[in-house]
Amino acid sequence: MDISEDYELSNLDFYRKNHGLQLYYNWAGEVWWQESQDLPKEKLFSIIGMNATKVFIKPDTESGEVGYRINREIGLFCDPLTQEIMHYWQPPQASQPVPVVHIANRIVQGAVKEKKFIIPGGQAYLTSVLEIPLEYPHPLAGNPQYMEYCPGEKFQGVEYFTSHICRPGVADIPPAKWARDCPWMPWMKLGYGNPARLRFETTISRVELFEQLHPKLVNLVREKLPIYEFAPSESDEPNMTSTLYFKKHFDSYLRGDVFPIEETA
Repeated sequence: MDISEDYELSNLDFYRKNHGLQLYYNWAGEVWWQESQDLPKEKLFSIIGMNATKVFIKPDTESGEVGYRINREIGLFCDPLTQEIMHYWQPPQASQPVPVVHIANRIVQGAVKEKKFIIPGGQAYLTSVLEIPLEYPHPLAGNPQYMEYCPGEKFQGVEYFTSHICRPGVADIPPAKWARDCPWMPWMKLGYGNPARLRFETTISRVELFEQLHPKLVNLVREKLPIYEFAPSESDEPNMTSTLYFKKHFDSYLRGDVFPIEETA
């Protein structure tokens, strides 16, 4: 393969190539936490996850065309030593464990505009790090029933996506990564204003078949979440987030139910 010349490509090439196809991604890593700024980070959970994804090229009045992605997403918090899925967790200074509310985002969708890249001569690929600041009013703020489950008035965090843009035929590239800095999750029940912060660090890999995802995820989908095996080709549902999912299933959480909650339609 001759890589001596510059090579130009577009981020929409991926969407054109895979338009309408069902894609699958494994992701796995660790969740660290820092209870306060004067304490070191500690490993809190391992995490395994999957995305069932469809991508499309769609016409756009402003840009001509955009890439569009529709995901179903699951993430399971696991014991960092045994790697077993955790269903309950003991908060510090609490008398009772709380249910672990796993990630189950039935719809996450959005569009991206075209962006072109040039891979310089002599390089097989480029590494891109996308940093996305997150700041918005916390969905649980202002409601007294969520005081123990809300870290503050605002959600403030950052997401990091590391990917690699390569020339055609290049296979030996590093895996993609996703990381997130954010407040503690509502189900952890640490009390309003608790300063604890979380750091997610994961590695992502694409697989060809649903059955090649992590066996625990395959089993869970087949038993409780059958709609997560395939992403829809279109959806008018709003995007789901972990906080909105917790709010939706708050009564189940208070009962001590095992998450994720069954979803068949």
